[in-house]
Amino acid sequence: MRLDLDAYRNVGDAFTERAAQCSERTAVTFFEGSAAQDHESLSFAELARRAGVRAAALEARLAPGDRVLIALPTCSGFVEVYLACLLAGLVAVPVPVPGGSATATARVAAIAEECAPRLAVTTGPDREALVAFLRERGLDDVVVEGVGEAGPGEPPALVRRSPDRDALAVLQYSSGSTGMPKGVMLTHGNVLANTAALGEGSGVGPGDSFGIWLPLHHDMGLFGQLTTALLFGAPIVLMPPTRFVRRPVEWLRMMDRFGTTVTAAPNFAYELCVRAVSDEALDELDLSRLRIAFNGSEPVHVPSMTAFSKRFARAGLKPEVVSPAYGLAEATVYTSTNRIGVPPTILVMDPRRLEAAERPELVVTSSGDGREITGVGTPARMEVRIVDPATCRTLPDGAVGEIWLHGANVGRGFWNRPDLSEKVFGVRLADGGDDPGDWLRTGDRGAVVAGELFITGRIKEMLIVNGRNLSPHDLEQEARATHPALTGFVGAVFGVAAPEERIVLAHEVDPRTRAEDLPGIAAAVTRRLTIEFGVPMRNVVLVRRGTVLRTTSGKIQRNAMRELFLAGGLAPLHAELEPGVRRILAAGAA
Repeated sequence: MRLDLDAYRNVGDAFTERAAQCSERTAVTFFEGSAAQDHESLSFAELARRAGVRAAALEARLAPGDRVLIALPTCSGFVEVYLACLLAGLVAVPVPVPGGSATATARVAAIAEECAPRLAVTTGPDREALVAFLRERGLDDVVVEGVGEAGPGEPPALVRRSPDRDALAVLQYSSGSTGMPKGVMLTHGNVLANTAALGEGSGVGPGDSFGIWLPLHHDMGLFGQLTTALLFGAPIVLMPPTRFVRRPVEWLRMMDRFGTTVTAAPNFAYELCVRAVSDEALDELDLSRLRIAFNGSEPVHVPSMTAFSKRFARAGLKPEVVSPAYGLAEATVYTSTNRIGVPPTILVMDPRRLEAAERPELVVTSSGDGREITGVGTPARMEVRIVDPATCRTLPDGAVGEIWLHGANVGRGFWNRPDLSEKVFGVRLADGGDDPGDWLRTGDRGAVVAGELFITGRIKEMLIVNGRNLSPHDLEQEARATHPALTGFVGAVFGVAAPEERIVLAHEVDPRTRAEDLPGIAAAVTRRLTIEFGVPMRNVVLVRRGTVLRTTSGKIQRNAMRELFLAGGLAPLHAELEPGVRRILAAGAA
């Protein structure tokens, strides 16, 4: 079987050849739950037939390069329409399912307003809601259709199924953890290069079996799993995200039942499984066939990763299976991870050196006491530089700075935003040297130690207090461990000017918590964070479950939470705030 993805002209050609080579092999299965006896499955031959039928129908109506909004849940229709777009030379625009919430529908309509699709494909029940939102924005010319069935028969020959590697394939809208989502322009070459790099860097290949619950409109689900499996000729089992959220054990049961060897999830999913899966359910699981489980969060929380590995060792999970990974939509998805069988590198860092406002660096403590941080492997097919964001000069090994990337899977920029694209995708190193050309500024902070990449946080979210750089992620994790009422729930840390920088924590609490216990919980958080981090932590807002805003992949939207807080949009169950912060809120309300 030819797996040299560099040799293909486009993704459609690569999939077509793979489908011919693996025609009778199961391509995709849709998991209906552990209680179900039967699950819908499509062979590679049948999936290729259906995608071809849809591609021919789309080609007859649309011009090359037209955008097609794919507003579908996890279902065969999503996979078929996605492949049909790539076969017909159209641009796939995967988005959340409209109608699930007002936020999701508004997001879909905003994306449509920006990228001006010719066609939107959704479910029948969601069609009316999407049409109404589009009309409100003056997008009456967008045709909105229910997904329907591909229909019987062999697909007619395509006329234009030959986009080159530089042709636009997908508009991948970022998850929006630090602002309004932006459409990353990904070419056929980007998608092919991403799959090749992921396979080379992790050791995943055609002999593997994939299984995920991640949304297919998210880059980790679409490119890190679905597209990779299809282009490798490997089977993949898909489960709706809602099923996982309701019963996390279903993800594990799915992997057990289908012999999954490769999966992926954000950090919170591993935490949720540790907390929600009972001992009785655990004893019925066999996870011994799982070879790698990507943990794709920035940064990965070492205690969460360790707790998952220890808890599910009883089910046969090998200790090196959970693999920290780093990626972002601007680079299709994949940047780095460990190879299968290689345990993660965990260093205990001196927090004072890591948090220094000037020249922060990763320095291992001699005493063994400090902050744990895990490596995310050595990037494959990707050049990485750690750069001073102010001077654009390369920093030495161990120094913390902005992560810059250069490689074939880096996208071509943001849709319809040339100025921003130039600032993010078209930057150059000030020190020149062996500079290969344009670099991608990721906005992430990290360092390289002995060739391995370590992530320390987001530049835009970093807090500078008393001359120290503090990561909101570290503060949130510490707060979560302070009291049982916070364990397993979500918090967001952000800074406000009052007039000096003040740290605010908004944290969800267990719904069973008594009102009279809330002041004590806030006091415990204040005390613990102040002691652990050596900075004043006097602003704690306890809120109901579901209040903290997150992206579809579970990333905390800290900047959005800050704006909501300053606008008086939070409804606290209890709040402890400094006088200066209260004055800011009062002024905002006025």
